[in-house]
Amino acid sequence: MVSHATEGSIALKLPIETWRMVIISAVESLEPMDNCHEASESLTTRFHLARRVTSKSPECTLMLVCKVLNVIAIEFFYERIYIQSRKQLIAIAEGLISPSVANNMEKWTRRFDFNYAANIPVYNNHDKGLMVRVLRSCPNLTHLVIEVANHEDKIGAKARDTATIMDTCVKSCKRLEVLHLALNLTTYKWADMTPGVFLTSFRNITTLRLGNAIIPTPRKAEVPLGELPFLHTFEACVTVHFLLFTDVRLPLLSTVHFRNKHFPENCYLPFLLEFISAHGNKLATLTFIGVVPDHLELARSHVVPILLKCTRLQVFVTDVIDLVRFLPFEELVLPQVTRLELSNCSPARLPSTSGFRATLIADLRAHFPSLEVLGWLGRVDPNVPSPNTRAGLDLSEGGTDTYHALAAGIRIENRDGDKLELFQLLVQ
Repeated sequence: MVSHATEGSIALKLPIETWRMVIISAVESLEPMDNCHEASESLTTRFHLARRVTSKSPECTLMLVCKVLNVIAIEFFYERIYIQSRKQLIAIAEGLISPSVANNMEKWTRRFDFNYAANIPVYNNHDKGLMVRVLRSCPNLTHLVIEVANHEDKIGAKARDTATIMDTCVKSCKRLEVLHLALNLTTYKWADMTPGVFLTSFRNITTLRLGNAIIPTPRKAEVPLGELPFLHTFEACVTVHFLLFTDVRLPLLSTVHFRNKHFPENCYLPFLLEFISAHGNKLATLTFIGVVPDHLELARSHVVPILLKCTRLQVFVTDVIDLVRFLPFEELVLPQVTRLELSNCSPARLPSTSGFRATLIADLRAHFPSLEVLGWLGRVDPNVPSPNTRAGLDLSEGGTDTYHALAAGIRIENRDGDKLELFQLLVQ
Protein backbone atom coordinates (compact mmCIF):
# COMPACT_ATOMS: atom_id res chain seq x y z
CA MET A 1 0.00 0.00 0.00
CA VAL A 2 1.40 3.40 -0.93
CA SER A 3 1.68 5.82 1.99
CA HIS A 4 0.29 9.36 1.85
CA ALA A 5 3.84 10.71 1.91
CA THR A 6 4.78 8.59 -1.09
CA GLU A 7 1.62 9.65 -2.92
CA GLY A 8 2.54 13.29 -2.27
CA SER A 9 6.08 12.73 -3.54
CA ILE A 10 4.75 11.14 -6.73
CA ALA A 11 2.33 14.02 -7.23
CA LEU A 12 5.08 16.62 -6.87
CA LYS A 13 7.12 14.80 -9.51
CA LEU A 14 4.52 15.58 -12.12
CA PRO A 15 5.78 17.91 -14.88
CA ILE A 16 5.67 21.59 -13.96
CA GLU A 17 3.39 22.32 -16.91
CA THR A 18 0.87 19.81 -15.54
CA TRP A 19 0.92 21.57 -12.18
CA ARG A 20 0.63 24.88 -13.93
CA MET A 21 -2.59 23.76 -15.63
CA VAL A 22 -3.92 22.60 -12.26
CA ILE A 23 -3.20 25.98 -10.68
CA ILE A 24 -4.76 27.82 -13.62
CA SER A 25 -7.98 25.84 -13.11
CA ALA A 26 -7.91 26.82 -9.42
CA VAL A 27 -7.39 30.57 -9.87
CA GLU A 28 -8.84 31.34 -13.30
CA SER A 29 -11.85 33.66 -13.30
CA LEU A 30 -13.76 35.73 -15.82
CA GLU A 31 -12.87 39.39 -15.42
CA PRO A 32 -15.18 42.30 -16.30
CA MET A 33 -12.29 44.10 -17.99
CA ASP A 34 -12.24 41.35 -20.62
CA ASN A 35 -15.93 41.78 -21.43
CA CYS A 36 -16.20 43.64 -24.71
CA HIS A 37 -19.96 43.31 -25.08
CA GLU A 38 -21.59 44.57 -21.89
CA ALA A 39 -22.02 48.35 -21.83
CA SER A 40 -25.48 48.96 -20.41
CA GLU A 41 -24.16 50.34 -17.12
CA SER A 42 -21.86 53.24 -16.29
CA LEU A 43 -18.13 52.78 -16.81
CA THR A 44 -17.55 53.71 -13.16
CA THR A 45 -19.37 50.56 -12.03
CA ARG A 46 -17.65 48.14 -14.41
CA PHE A 47 -14.32 46.66 -15.37
CA HIS A 48 -12.46 46.68 -12.07
CA LEU A 49 -10.89 43.38 -11.04
CA ALA A 50 -13.55 41.01 -9.78
CA ARG A 51 -11.16 38.66 -8.00
CA ARG A 52 -8.42 40.24 -5.93
CA VAL A 53 -5.45 38.29 -4.64
CA THR A 54 -5.20 38.26 -0.84
CA SER A 55 -3.53 36.12 1.83
CA LYS A 56 -6.56 33.81 1.61
CA SER A 57 -6.35 33.30 -2.15
CA PRO A 58 -5.35 29.92 -3.63
CA GLU A 59 -2.19 31.45 -5.10
CA CYS A 60 -0.93 32.48 -1.67
CA THR A 61 -1.76 29.11 -0.10
CA LEU A 62 -0.03 27.17 -2.87
CA MET A 63 3.11 29.30 -2.55
CA LEU A 64 3.54 27.99 1.02
CA VAL A 65 3.20 24.27 0.22
CA CYS A 66 6.63 23.54 -1.21
CA LYS A 67 9.31 24.97 -3.48
CA VAL A 68 7.88 23.34 -6.60
CA LEU A 69 4.43 24.87 -6.16
CA ASN A 70 5.93 28.16 -4.99
CA VAL A 71 7.79 28.56 -8.27
CA ILE A 72 4.57 28.04 -10.22
CA ALA A 73 2.08 29.86 -7.98
CA ILE A 74 4.19 32.99 -7.66
CA GLU A 75 3.43 33.78 -11.30
CA PHE A 76 -0.29 33.96 -10.55
CA PHE A 77 0.21 35.74 -7.21
CA TYR A 78 1.82 38.71 -8.97
CA GLU A 79 -0.35 38.64 -12.09
CA ARG A 80 -2.99 41.07 -10.77
CA ILE A 81 -2.48 44.25 -8.77
CA TYR A 82 -5.48 46.16 -7.44
CA ILE A 83 -5.04 49.50 -5.66
CA GLN A 84 -7.98 51.36 -4.18
CA SER A 85 -6.38 53.20 -1.26
CA ARG A 86 -3.31 55.24 -0.42
CA LYS A 87 -2.26 52.59 2.09
CA GLN A 88 -2.17 49.92 -0.61
CA LEU A 89 -0.25 52.18 -2.99
CA ILE A 90 2.41 52.91 -0.36
CA ALA A 91 2.73 49.22 0.56
CA ILE A 92 3.30 48.12 -3.04
CA ALA A 93 5.73 50.95 -3.76
CA GLU A 94 7.74 50.16 -0.62
CA GLY A 95 7.73 46.49 -1.54
CA LEU A 96 9.64 47.34 -4.72
CA ILE A 97 12.69 48.01 -2.54
CA SER A 98 13.06 44.24 -2.38
CA PRO A 99 14.88 42.99 -5.51
CA SER A 100 12.82 39.80 -5.38
CA VAL A 101 9.49 41.67 -5.36
CA ALA A 102 10.65 44.07 -8.06
CA ASN A 103 11.83 41.20 -10.25
CA ASN A 104 8.58 39.25 -9.83
CA MET A 105 6.42 42.28 -10.65
CA GLU A 106 8.50 43.05 -13.71
CA LYS A 107 8.27 39.47 -14.87
CA TRP A 108 4.70 38.44 -13.98
CA THR A 109 2.36 41.42 -13.46
CA ARG A 110 -0.13 41.63 -16.33
CA ARG A 111 -3.20 43.40 -14.89
CA PHE A 112 -3.04 46.67 -12.98
CA ASP A 113 -6.21 48.26 -11.59
CA PHE A 114 -5.83 51.69 -9.97
CA ASN A 115 -9.16 52.91 -8.61
CA TYR A 116 -8.89 55.93 -6.33
CA ALA A 117 -11.93 56.84 -4.26
CA ALA A 118 -13.20 60.26 -5.30
CA ASN A 119 -14.23 61.40 -1.83
CA ILE A 120 -10.88 60.89 -0.10
CA PRO A 121 -8.67 64.02 -0.35
CA VAL A 122 -5.34 62.19 -0.10
CA TYR A 123 -4.01 62.20 -3.64
CA ASN A 124 -0.92 64.40 -3.80
CA ASN A 125 2.38 64.75 -5.62
CA HIS A 126 3.95 62.01 -3.49
CA ASP A 127 1.15 59.62 -4.45
CA LYS A 128 1.73 60.43 -8.11
CA GLY A 129 5.39 59.54 -7.69
CA LEU A 130 4.51 56.23 -6.07
CA MET A 131 2.10 55.36 -8.85
CA VAL A 132 4.68 56.19 -11.51
CA ARG A 133 7.21 53.97 -9.71
CA VAL A 134 4.77 51.05 -9.67
CA LEU A 135 3.85 51.47 -13.34
CA ARG A 136 7.50 51.59 -14.35
CA SER A 137 7.99 48.28 -12.58
CA CYS A 138 5.36 46.54 -14.74
CA PRO A 139 6.62 46.62 -18.35
CA ASN A 140 4.61 43.53 -19.33
CA LEU A 141 1.15 44.88 -18.52
CA THR A 142 -1.59 43.78 -20.89
CA HIS A 143 -4.53 45.27 -18.93
CA LEU A 144 -4.48 48.71 -17.32
CA VAL A 145 -7.34 50.46 -15.55
CA ILE A 146 -6.66 53.94 -14.17
CA GLU A 147 -9.67 55.64 -12.67
CA VAL A 148 -9.08 58.81 -10.66
CA ALA A 149 -11.92 61.23 -9.97
CA ASN A 150 -11.71 64.31 -12.15
CA HIS A 151 -12.71 66.71 -9.36
CA GLU A 152 -9.47 68.46 -8.48
CA ASP A 153 -11.00 70.05 -5.38
CA LYS A 154 -11.56 66.56 -3.94
CA ILE A 155 -8.28 64.81 -4.60
CA GLY A 156 -5.92 67.50 -5.83
CA ALA A 157 -5.00 65.70 -9.03
CA LYS A 158 -3.54 68.15 -11.54
CA ALA A 159 -3.16 67.89 -15.27
CA ARG A 160 0.62 67.70 -14.94
CA ASP A 161 0.13 64.56 -12.84
CA THR A 162 -1.87 63.05 -15.65
CA ALA A 163 0.87 64.00 -18.11
CA THR A 164 3.47 62.26 -15.96
CA ILE A 165 1.34 59.14 -15.57
CA MET A 166 0.54 58.94 -19.27
CA ASP A 167 4.17 59.51 -20.24
CA THR A 168 5.09 56.65 -17.93
CA CYS A 169 2.56 54.41 -19.66
CA VAL A 170 3.93 55.40 -23.06
CA LYS A 171 7.47 54.46 -22.04
CA SER A 172 6.79 51.42 -19.89
CA CYS A 173 3.52 49.80 -20.97
CA LYS A 174 4.01 49.10 -24.65
CA ARG A 175 2.32 45.69 -24.51
CA LEU A 176 -1.07 46.99 -23.38
CA GLU A 177 -4.07 45.32 -24.96
CA VAL A 178 -6.86 46.69 -22.73
CA LEU A 179 -6.77 50.31 -21.56
CA HIS A 180 -9.48 51.88 -19.42
CA LEU A 181 -8.56 55.51 -18.79
CA ALA A 182 -10.56 57.91 -16.63
CA LEU A 183 -8.34 60.85 -15.73
CA ASN A 184 -8.72 64.60 -15.74
CA LEU A 185 -6.92 65.88 -18.83
CA THR A 186 -8.51 69.34 -18.78
CA THR A 187 -5.29 71.30 -19.22
CA TYR A 188 -3.15 68.49 -20.56
CA LYS A 189 -1.45 69.69 -23.70
CA TRP A 190 -1.23 67.41 -26.70
CA ALA A 191 2.24 68.87 -27.20
CA ASP A 192 3.32 66.57 -24.37
CA MET A 193 1.86 63.50 -26.07
CA THR A 194 0.49 63.96 -29.55
CA PRO A 195 -2.17 61.61 -30.91
CA GLY A 196 0.56 60.19 -33.13
CA VAL A 197 2.60 59.21 -30.07
CA PHE A 198 -0.48 57.61 -28.52
CA LEU A 199 -1.16 55.58 -31.67
CA THR A 200 2.45 54.45 -31.89
CA SER A 201 2.93 53.67 -28.20
CA PHE A 202 -0.35 51.80 -27.72
CA ARG A 203 -0.32 50.05 -31.06
CA ASN A 204 -1.30 46.68 -29.54
CA ILE A 205 -4.51 48.00 -27.96
CA THR A 206 -7.54 45.82 -28.67
CA THR A 207 -9.98 47.44 -26.23
CA LEU A 208 -9.97 51.15 -25.41
CA ARG A 209 -12.33 52.71 -22.88
CA LEU A 210 -12.33 56.42 -22.11
CA GLY A 211 -14.27 57.22 -18.97
CA ASN A 212 -14.73 60.62 -17.36
CA ALA A 213 -11.61 61.95 -19.03
CA ILE A 214 -11.90 65.52 -20.28
CA ILE A 215 -9.51 65.58 -23.21
CA PRO A 216 -8.69 68.82 -25.02
CA THR A 217 -9.30 68.31 -28.70
CA PRO A 218 -6.81 69.81 -31.17
CA ARG A 219 -8.09 71.23 -34.41
CA LYS A 220 -8.92 68.36 -36.71
CA ALA A 221 -6.30 69.36 -39.27
CA GLU A 222 -3.60 69.02 -36.60
CA VAL A 223 -4.42 65.39 -35.82
CA PRO A 224 -2.04 63.14 -37.78
CA LEU A 225 -3.57 60.17 -39.52
CA GLY A 226 -2.48 56.98 -37.79
CA GLU A 227 -3.63 53.45 -37.12
CA LEU A 228 -4.66 51.18 -34.27
CA PRO A 229 -4.45 47.93 -36.22
CA PHE A 230 -5.81 45.62 -33.51
CA LEU A 231 -8.50 47.77 -31.88
CA HIS A 232 -11.84 45.96 -31.99
CA THR A 233 -13.73 47.66 -29.13
CA PHE A 234 -13.99 51.39 -28.40
CA GLU A 235 -16.09 52.82 -25.59
CA ALA A 236 -16.64 56.38 -24.42
CA CYS A 237 -19.10 58.44 -22.42
CA VAL A 238 -18.32 61.86 -23.95
CA THR A 239 -18.87 62.45 -27.67
CA VAL A 240 -15.67 64.49 -28.11
CA HIS A 241 -13.70 61.25 -27.64
CA PHE A 242 -15.03 60.01 -30.97
CA LEU A 243 -13.64 63.03 -32.79
CA LEU A 244 -10.13 62.04 -31.71
CA PHE A 245 -10.36 58.77 -33.66
CA THR A 246 -12.49 59.76 -36.64
CA ASP A 247 -9.50 59.96 -39.01
CA VAL A 248 -7.58 57.07 -37.45
CA ARG A 249 -7.47 53.82 -39.39
CA LEU A 250 -9.25 51.13 -37.37
CA PRO A 251 -9.37 48.08 -39.65
CA LEU A 252 -10.61 45.59 -37.03
CA LEU A 253 -13.09 47.83 -35.23
CA SER A 254 -16.34 45.91 -34.72
CA THR A 255 -17.79 47.15 -31.43
CA VAL A 256 -18.57 50.69 -30.27
CA HIS A 257 -20.22 51.62 -26.99
CA PHE A 258 -21.49 55.08 -26.12
CA ARG A 259 -23.42 55.70 -22.94
CA ASN A 260 -24.21 59.38 -22.43
CA LYS A 261 -22.99 60.17 -18.90
CA HIS A 262 -25.43 63.12 -18.73
CA PHE A 263 -28.42 60.95 -19.67
CA PRO A 264 -31.24 62.00 -20.10
CA GLU A 265 -29.79 65.36 -21.16
CA ASN A 266 -29.02 65.66 -24.86
CA CYS A 267 -25.48 65.06 -26.10
CA TYR A 268 -23.61 66.73 -28.95
CA LEU A 269 -24.27 64.45 -31.92
CA PRO A 270 -22.14 65.83 -34.82
CA PHE A 271 -18.96 64.20 -33.42
CA LEU A 272 -20.74 60.85 -33.31
CA LEU A 273 -22.02 61.33 -36.85
CA GLU A 274 -18.50 62.04 -38.15
CA PHE A 275 -17.08 58.98 -36.41
CA ILE A 276 -19.84 56.65 -37.60
CA SER A 277 -19.58 58.06 -41.12
CA ALA A 278 -15.96 56.91 -41.14
CA HIS A 279 -16.29 53.60 -39.30
CA GLY A 280 -19.97 52.64 -39.12
CA ASN A 281 -19.86 50.14 -41.98
CA LYS A 282 -17.45 47.95 -39.94
CA LEU A 283 -19.59 47.69 -36.82
CA ALA A 284 -21.29 44.47 -35.76
CA THR A 285 -22.18 45.68 -32.24
CA LEU A 286 -23.31 49.16 -31.23
CA THR A 287 -24.43 50.56 -27.88
CA PHE A 288 -26.30 53.87 -27.93
CA ILE A 289 -27.77 54.79 -24.55
CA GLY A 290 -29.00 58.32 -23.91
CA VAL A 291 -28.41 59.42 -27.49
CA VAL A 292 -31.80 60.15 -29.06
CA PRO A 293 -32.94 63.72 -28.25
CA ASP A 294 -36.48 64.55 -27.23
CA HIS A 295 -36.90 66.63 -30.38
CA LEU A 296 -38.36 64.99 -33.45
CA GLU A 297 -36.48 66.87 -36.16
CA LEU A 298 -33.16 66.80 -34.31
CA ALA A 299 -33.47 63.05 -33.89
CA ARG A 300 -34.38 62.64 -37.57
CA SER A 301 -31.47 64.76 -38.83
CA HIS A 302 -28.77 63.35 -36.54
CA VAL A 303 -29.60 59.96 -35.02
CA VAL A 304 -31.27 58.33 -38.02
CA PRO A 305 -28.30 59.02 -40.35
CA ILE A 306 -25.91 57.62 -37.74
CA LEU A 307 -27.76 54.32 -37.46
CA LEU A 308 -28.37 53.93 -41.20
CA LYS A 309 -24.62 54.07 -41.80
CA CYS A 310 -24.18 50.90 -39.70
CA THR A 311 -25.00 48.60 -42.59
CA ARG A 312 -23.52 45.45 -40.99
CA LEU A 313 -24.93 45.92 -37.51
CA GLN A 314 -26.05 42.68 -35.85
CA VAL A 315 -26.33 43.59 -32.15
CA PHE A 316 -27.87 46.89 -31.06
CA VAL A 317 -28.05 48.00 -27.42
CA THR A 318 -30.12 51.02 -26.45
CA ASP A 319 -32.47 52.33 -23.77
CA VAL A 320 -36.24 52.04 -23.81
CA ILE A 321 -36.61 55.81 -23.99
CA ASP A 322 -34.22 55.96 -26.98
CA LEU A 323 -36.18 53.22 -28.72
CA VAL A 324 -39.50 54.98 -28.20
CA ARG A 325 -38.07 58.24 -29.55
CA PHE A 326 -36.88 56.79 -32.87
CA LEU A 327 -39.83 54.46 -33.50
CA PRO A 328 -41.78 57.17 -35.40
CA PHE A 329 -39.17 57.22 -38.18
CA GLU A 330 -40.33 54.72 -40.79
CA GLU A 331 -37.13 55.17 -42.79
CA LEU A 332 -35.06 53.74 -39.92
CA VAL A 333 -34.79 50.05 -40.79
CA LEU A 334 -31.80 47.94 -39.68
CA PRO A 335 -32.22 44.70 -41.63
CA GLN A 336 -29.10 42.91 -40.31
CA VAL A 337 -29.84 43.28 -36.58
CA THR A 338 -30.63 39.90 -35.01
CA ARG A 339 -30.29 40.90 -31.35
CA LEU A 340 -31.68 43.99 -29.62
CA GLU A 341 -30.87 44.69 -25.97
CA LEU A 342 -32.89 47.23 -24.01
CA SER A 343 -31.83 48.94 -20.80
CA ASN A 344 -34.34 50.85 -18.70
CA CYS A 345 -32.19 53.30 -16.77
CA SER A 346 -33.35 56.73 -17.93
CA PRO A 347 -34.93 59.00 -15.30
CA ALA A 348 -37.27 60.12 -18.09
CA ARG A 349 -40.50 58.18 -18.17
CA LEU A 350 -42.35 56.85 -21.17
CA PRO A 351 -45.33 58.84 -22.39
CA SER A 352 -48.48 57.53 -20.77
CA THR A 353 -50.02 56.99 -24.19
CA SER A 354 -47.12 54.97 -25.60
CA GLY A 355 -48.82 51.57 -25.21
CA PHE A 356 -45.29 50.21 -25.10
CA ARG A 357 -46.02 46.52 -24.57
CA ALA A 358 -49.09 46.43 -26.78
CA THR A 359 -47.21 47.59 -29.88
CA LEU A 360 -43.64 46.53 -29.06
CA ILE A 361 -43.44 43.35 -31.15
CA ALA A 362 -44.98 44.99 -34.21
CA ASP A 363 -42.67 48.00 -33.83
CA LEU A 364 -39.62 45.79 -33.55
CA ARG A 365 -40.57 43.82 -36.64
CA ALA A 366 -40.98 47.06 -38.61
CA HIS A 367 -37.54 48.42 -37.72
CA PHE A 368 -35.61 45.16 -37.18
CA PRO A 369 -37.09 42.64 -39.66
CA SER A 370 -34.45 39.96 -38.90
CA LEU A 371 -34.68 40.26 -35.11
CA GLU A 372 -34.40 36.94 -33.25
CA VAL A 373 -33.67 37.92 -29.64
CA LEU A 374 -34.85 40.78 -27.43
CA GLY A 375 -32.53 41.02 -24.44
CA TRP A 376 -34.12 42.82 -21.49
CA LEU A 377 -31.54 44.52 -19.22
CA GLY A 378 -34.07 46.15 -16.90
CA ARG A 379 -35.99 44.80 -13.92
CA VAL A 380 -38.50 41.98 -14.19
CA ASP A 381 -41.39 40.74 -12.09
CA PRO A 382 -41.23 36.93 -12.13
CA ASN A 383 -44.41 36.62 -10.05
CA VAL A 384 -46.80 38.63 -12.19
CA PRO A 385 -49.56 36.37 -13.58
CA SER A 386 -49.95 35.95 -17.29
CA PRO A 387 -52.49 38.34 -18.82
CA ASN A 388 -54.07 35.27 -20.41
CA THR A 389 -55.10 34.05 -16.94
CA ARG A 390 -56.77 37.26 -15.84
CA ALA A 391 -60.44 37.46 -16.71
CA GLY A 392 -61.78 40.47 -18.52
CA LEU A 393 -58.39 41.79 -19.72
CA ASP A 394 -58.50 43.94 -22.84
CA LEU A 395 -56.37 42.16 -25.45
CA SER A 396 -55.10 45.53 -26.68
CA GLU A 397 -53.26 45.81 -23.35
CA GLY A 398 -51.11 42.82 -24.16
CA GLY A 399 -53.37 39.92 -23.28
CA THR A 400 -51.75 37.78 -25.96
CA ASP A 401 -48.15 38.74 -25.23
CA THR A 402 -46.77 35.22 -25.44
CA TYR A 403 -48.66 34.40 -28.61
CA HIS A 404 -47.53 37.56 -30.41
CA ALA A 405 -43.91 37.11 -29.33
CA LEU A 406 -43.82 33.50 -30.48
CA ALA A 407 -45.65 34.31 -33.70
CA ALA A 408 -43.10 36.96 -34.50
CA GLY A 409 -40.25 34.53 -33.83
CA ILE A 410 -38.65 36.77 -31.20
CA ARG A 411 -37.27 35.25 -28.02
CA ILE A 412 -37.27 37.52 -24.96
CA GLU A 413 -34.56 36.84 -22.38
CA ASN A 414 -32.77 38.41 -19.41
CA ARG A 415 -29.05 39.08 -18.92
CA ASP A 416 -28.40 35.43 -18.12
CA GLY A 417 -30.20 34.14 -21.20
CA ASP A 418 -33.25 32.90 -19.28
CA LYS A 419 -36.53 33.16 -21.17
CA LEU A 420 -38.95 35.95 -20.24
CA GLU A 421 -42.50 36.82 -21.22
CA LEU A 422 -43.40 40.30 -22.35
CA PHE A 423 -45.75 40.88 -19.41
CA GLN A 424 -42.85 40.29 -16.96
CA LEU A 425 -40.90 43.36 -18.08
CA LEU A 426 -41.06 46.19 -15.55
CA VAL A 427 -40.99 49.29 -17.74
CA GLN A 428 -40.72 52.58 -15.90
